[in-house]
Amino acid sequence: MNDKYHICLDFKSYKTISHHLFIMLMLGIFFSCSTDIKLNQNNLNLESSAYLIQHAKNPIFWQRWNENLYNKYNTKEKLLVVSIGYSSCHWCHVMEKETFEDKEVANYMNENFISIKVDREENPEIDNIYMTATQMMTGSGGWPLNVVCLPNGKPVYGGTYHSKKQWLEVLGKIQNLYETDKNQLFGFAEKVEKGIQEINRFEFTKETKAFNTEMLQSEISLWSNSWDTINGGEQQNQKFITPVKFNYINQFQNLSKDEKIGNYLNESLKKIATSGIVDHLEGGFYRYTVDPEWKIPHFEKMLYDNAQSLGLYANIYKEFKNPLFRSTVNKTFEFLQKRMENGQGGYFSAVDADNEDGEGRYYVFNLEEIKRVAGNDIDLLLEYYRINLDNPIEDLYYHLRMSDDIDLLLTKFGLNEANFYEKKSEWEKQFEIIKSDREFPLIDTKIITSWNAQMISGLILAYEAFQDDIFLNQAKKTFNFIQQNLFVNGSLMHTYQAKKAKIDGNLEDYAFTINAALDLYENTGDTYYLKKADQLSKIVIEKFVTSENPFFTFTENPVLFSQIISLDDNVIASANAIMAENLWELGQLNENDDYSERAKNMLNSIVDFFKDGRGKDYSQWAQLLAKEAFSYKEVVIVGAEAKKFNTQIKKNYLPNILFQISVKESKLPLLADRFFENETLIYVCENKVCLRPSKTVKDALKQINN
Repeated sequence: MNDKYHICLDFKSYKTISHHLFIMLMLGIFFSCSTDIKLNQNNLNLESSAYLIQHAKNPIFWQRWNENLYNKYNTKEKLLVVSIGYSSCHWCHVMEKETFEDKEVANYMNENFISIKVDREENPEIDNIYMTATQMMTGSGGWPLNVVCLPNGKPVYGGTYHSKKQWLEVLGKIQNLYETDKNQLFGFAEKVEKGIQEINRFEFTKETKAFNTEMLQSEISLWSNSWDTINGGEQQNQKFITPVKFNYINQFQNLSKDEKIGNYLNESLKKIATSGIVDHLEGGFYRYTVDPEWKIPHFEKMLYDNAQSLGLYANIYKEFKNPLFRSTVNKTFEFLQKRMENGQGGYFSAVDADNEDGEGRYYVFNLEEIKRVAGNDIDLLLEYYRINLDNPIEDLYYHLRMSDDIDLLLTKFGLNEANFYEKKSEWEKQFEIIKSDREFPLIDTKIITSWNAQMISGLILAYEAFQDDIFLNQAKKTFNFIQQNLFVNGSLMHTYQAKKAKIDGNLEDYAFTINAALDLYENTGDTYYLKKADQLSKIVIEKFVTSENPFFTFTENPVLFSQIISLDDNVIASANAIMAENLWELGQLNENDDYSERAKNMLNSIVDFFKDGRGKDYSQWAQLLAKEAFSYKEVVIVGAEAKKFNTQIKKNYLPNILFQISVKESKLPLLADRFFENETLIYVCENKVCLRPSKTVKDALKQINN
């Protein structure tokens, strides 16, 4: 949350009608009264979005985002207020209560503005363009995101949380300027528009760039200067887990054999796993912590954080075999199944930070409750959960973390392991009894395609690490849910709410679903998933391609006044980087030169970003660059035991390996002519040149690691 607000006046940084024309015109006549937007009332009561419904009773005449609000219905040429947030956003709730429920605010907005509410999870493209504008104008951003726009949708102001007084002041100044010096606002808006367009413009050259290890080593050396070697993660006042960055660090330390980086990674993820960003009773990761020591979180739980963290800790377990990492995966999975899975394989988007008692009140405890749980073991409990009685939250509540040195704890209190864990189990039961009397926070039941696809990939990594079919079966179930509910007329949709798919899929939806299909193919050998990945990739190239550069646009059509092309990682990996990896892999598996060339062109165009420490923001690209720079191998397993051998090999962390398996004869390029009855053979290849096939996993691993 950023509570600063600014007025910035200096720049910083028909559809074609079909042959049913007559029928459509008649329907328009009959239903025009019901379909017209009524601007003199709040129209959010019929929405399925949990966030929009939260604002349905505000006295403000909120409208759902609709491109017609920028022209057709804005007959009085009013300024627009575009307010963007999401259901589990704490500061969105605060601003609603303090500002948007106020009648004085509502009267002023209703008289002078058209007010539009946007669920950023439903319409990430709208959030993206206005967040970009806000960051250009102010240097920062966050949610709630509140933007004031000209009648054409071009922004002239952007900010985050505002009190009633701040908000009225901002609106008053902008409205006054609109009435007295409209040209100044229009001139500023044009500068912002050009700036956004410039951000989305990339120079492309077909010149082949060097993908070398020295470049990656230099970048990670610069990046390491910002690592927090005491608390883990990066040196920030607020701490986010950012799995995409840790995944790349893991890959790099493995390939480079850099022990220092490996130690930093291992210690960081141990500290995070025992920190306040984790729910140590119910499982799952909170959004972020408000402090650099990972102590106190903002308590919302997002699917994308938990899906990515599930996969991260599974991969880290492969490398370091720490039981803490395994338990973190299992506990996260238990939480996701209990609270966020819809029973059919789909996963809900978020759990709110707040309940009726306030932010985080479902998860924290007062001293009386802690004493009740601890009984005679109060000192032991306080030390295990790292509770400092002198430092409560809001002078009353305590948040649970976990001891990062159980052996030292056992020695200090003279306990054996079995005795301690018996006590711990009883504590957890008692805490859960206390929590059972509390209202559980709101669950946003919106199902988002890209986030569910990330969940599939996380489950697959857990399956590889622990060889437990529960993870693979759940991954298949989730993919099947996407297939049955989010494919409409051969194309992906973005969300599923109220038993209905809504909104055309964006690049993230396609990229992560393709990636999930390839993960499933690598672990099952079922060509259905390979064909699905290929089918969806063709749609991406058809819908999201640009003529100016090899990158893909976020949506099929331009959003408002600019097309969006996003290359850097955020809390979610860059969809363009994921697509580059998808095309690279499909190019290898199917010997599709067009895919391979497109992936190569994307990499060529991103290499120059790896200068001056900027590479940390392009960690997903770096993972593909590392495959090329360090070289990669193909592992092909053919025969009746292919799945079994594949699982045994993949429990090891092998980042630069492309796997392909088949239990029968196959005509796919890497598999052709390699099947022999009554035996299973493992081929280790490099650039499609293979060593003598192995008949055992042990021998194959020797070849892989050679």
